[in-house]
Amino acid sequence: MRHPNNMMERPDGKEVLGASLVPPNDLEKAMMRELDIDKINDLAECLFVLNNRRYGPIAGAYMVVCTKPDKEWCVGQLNADRLKPIILFEDKVFPGPGLAQAEAVRIKEERGEAAPCRCT
Repeated sequence: MRHPNNMMERPDGKEVLGASLVPPNDLEKAMMRELDIDKINDLAECLFVLNNRRYGPIAGAYMVVCTKPDKEWCVGQLNADRLKPIILFEDKVFPGPGLAQAEAVRIKEERGEAAPCRCT
């Protein structure tokens, strides 16, 4: 069964953090390849709480990720998802971190998103 925002339904009776039904793109696969799965799950749980216990992209939480050391930087967005905690935008790759940072700020302003906050 599909969840409205392309996330898997949480299995009944299980403490399982959801995962996107959208497969990771090539940049995301490369980034995740060398990372510790337990630490990724811890990060996903933290992002889930930061996102007010909702799955999916976190509004206003854009970042810059170095995808090729000293050569390539990509704009990403934090995502409350155990398989894909960072969404990397394949069409937002730059030769320098400053350019990527400026694009991240531009996206945030264009979308009118504030920094994430925990609302109770």
